[in-house]
Amino acid sequence: MPKPMKVKMFMGQKASEVEKQINGWLDDFGSAIIVTSQTVVTAIAEKSEGATCPCIVVTVWYEPPEAS
Repeated sequence: MPKPMKVKMFMGQKASEVEKQINGWLDDFGSAIIVTSQTVVTAIAEKSEGATCPCIVVTVWYEPPEAS
């Protein structure tokens, strides 16, 4: 039977923010099999001024380690 895949999403306005989130997740998680990932850059509206700002979204599909 195939293992169930999990999905984790990371969001931020700067690549360094997203990188820090991903590295922290990997450090806490231990090991996993990354099946695929997708990165999207889009504009989101800021509520205060109505202007837009960039938003980086990284989606990771992975298989968690087997339970011991």
